[in-house]
Amino acid sequence: MKSFKTGGQAVVALHRKSAQLDAVASRASKNVAYFGVFQLGTPPKQFTGCFDTGSSDTWVPSTSCVNPSCMTHNRYSTTASSTFNATTHPFEITYGTGAVAGSVAYETLTMGSGDATIKVPHQGFGMVYDSSMDFLSASCDGLFGLGFPQLSNMRTLPAFFNMMTQGLLDAPTFAIYLNPNPAAEPAGEVQFGGMNTARFTGTVVWTPVIEKSYWTVALGGAKVNGQFVSLQATTAIMDSGTTAILVSATDAAAIHAGIPGVAYDRQGGYYSITGGCDSLSSLPDIAFVIDGKTYSMPPVQWTQSMQGSTGDATNQCISAIIPGGDDHSVILGDNFMRSWYTVYTYDIKTRTAYVGLAEAAAMAQ
Repeated sequence: MKSFKTGGQAVVALHRKSAQLDAVASRASKNVAYFGVFQLGTPPKQFTGCFDTGSSDTWVPSTSCVNPSCMTHNRYSTTASSTFNATTHPFEITYGTGAVAGSVAYETLTMGSGDATIKVPHQGFGMVYDSSMDFLSASCDGLFGLGFPQLSNMRTLPAFFNMMTQGLLDAPTFAIYLNPNPAAEPAGEVQFGGMNTARFTGTVVWTPVIEKSYWTVALGGAKVNGQFVSLQATTAIMDSGTTAILVSATDAAAIHAGIPGVAYDRQGGYYSITGGCDSLSSLPDIAFVIDGKTYSMPPVQWTQSMQGSTGDATNQCISAIIPGGDDHSVILGDNFMRSWYTVYTYDIKTRTAYVGLAEAAAMAQ
């Protein structure tokens, strides 16, 4: 019988899609901006996945899928692995943009490399047989869900929770680092079973998770240039699968109201920065108050550049705090996470969860 080690850590380097992301698409859906490598099967077959705290399912294209959006990616073959286990359970998932369908299977999942490797036997995942054209040019082959089991469309135990229940981790945590420099490579890393102290400064501050499907924490408002701004939203969701920061139209207006040189573009559905990206030095910091503590972002993190219609870079800058979200929650996506190293932990015995935050450090080149 094959044995697996108990206790360990795995680190997955993250890369970023090179093209700038369209602001309207960022507002409307999850975008595949950050991706890393994992393996499925015996022998292991490599896939790239978007590591998403806002989803709980892991899926990859199957060789049975002949749609163009599958054919442009690595595909999983049921006959190429000795540890494949089929089920008869179908699944369908519709995202803000795009949809996938297929069947649930179980397989050995491998994370990391060398001494920092974790093997997860009998991991549930989705074999995609049908994928919409939205995924044709996606930077990853599939999705790697990091949310809670309650959020799973497939009704399978997400990999992180499977690692914990099988005793495969040194600590019941995973941590996400996104490089504060959005143009740098590697763009960041996901670490399972521990934290990397070189990726943050100061101490990690722990905040209780108040709703265990998404990683949801209590939100007490925002600050612009140190001045408090009251928000309708009372919760914040840590979502590495969302590119920008998504808020309600009312909260977006409240946040931007006190910032000179920021105007709402009704046609685009975002707030534009007068003077473009060259004027960032004149903009204030924006912060969110989480569980009574203030987490600030400099202008370079709460803004993003736009592409011209031909794909050429322009000087146009917009706010990455985009209207169109829920009245009750703010989604803190990648723009926030480039300022704050996030750690996620769950206690199986007490069923309590926490998110830890610490200031992200620049990655040495």
